[in-house]
Amino acid sequence: MNLSTFIGALVGFIGLGAAIFLQTEAAGISIYVFWNLLSLLIVLGGVIAATFIAYPFRDVLSVMKGLRLAITRDELPVAAYIQEIESLSGEALRRGASQLEGAADEVGNYFLEDGLRMVVEKYPPEDIREIMTDQINYTYQREMGEAKIFRTMARLAPAFGVVGTLIGLVIMMQGLDPQDAGKLMKTLGSGMATALLTTFYGILLSNLIFFPIAVKVEKRIEERVVLMNIIMEGALLILKRTPPALVHDRLKAFLPPQKWASIKKRDGK
Repeated sequence: MNLSTFIGALVGFIGLGAAIFLQTEAAGISIYVFWNLLSLLIVLGGVIAATFIAYPFRDVLSVMKGLRLAITRDELPVAAYIQEIESLSGEALRRGASQLEGAADEVGNYFLEDGLRMVVEKYPPEDIREIMTDQINYTYQREMGEAKIFRTMARLAPAFGVVGTLIGLVIMMQGLDPQDAGKLMKTLGSGMATALLTTFYGILLSNLIFFPIAVKVEKRIEERVVLMNIIMEGALLILKRTPPALVHDRLKAFLPPQKWASIKKRDGK
């Protein structure tokens, strides 16, 4: 788990848990009143079921993989890729772009490999730009479509919280028996707990889990698109046999100024 995710989860859950604990202690009741398995099953079960109904099974599984990457990995190593492209431009300047064929199999990034392959095979610059731009656009559209699944789940959670509230109210109404005071109070308590806690769980899952995850996945996609644009421009600069220093200055423009210092120049030697 990367640092920002860890800090956010820690502050969110500990802060909320501490607030609930202090309030229940002050009221002289157990903190376990905020635990209701039925309410949680209504919200989570409803969200999961509706998500699988709305989206293909493969898309949902793909989103789970994207979630793992977004949560566990830090920012993409854009500076390292810029330095790698500078080094490749130096090789192309000294030995010719056709000598980069071996390097294309060692970079470990399919998009950069594809760009170098087109450079080695001497595609026209306009064709390289068109092909790689299409790949960037299709990647963005596909992955943003996957990220929308989490936004859908964020909208569904409060809705199923309301469903649970209605279930709790039905339980309350059905249990209104003035002739049995003990049963009346028990039914009212159980129904009211289900009604309120499902709304609580729905809002909590939406705003502390699903919506932040959606934003994080979208941020990851935007970072990847920036990296792909850097790679595309780098491939075109290599094709033009651009000096590494100029490659450095051209590619660092894709990054915010505060990150420029993290990119070390290479002379291609």
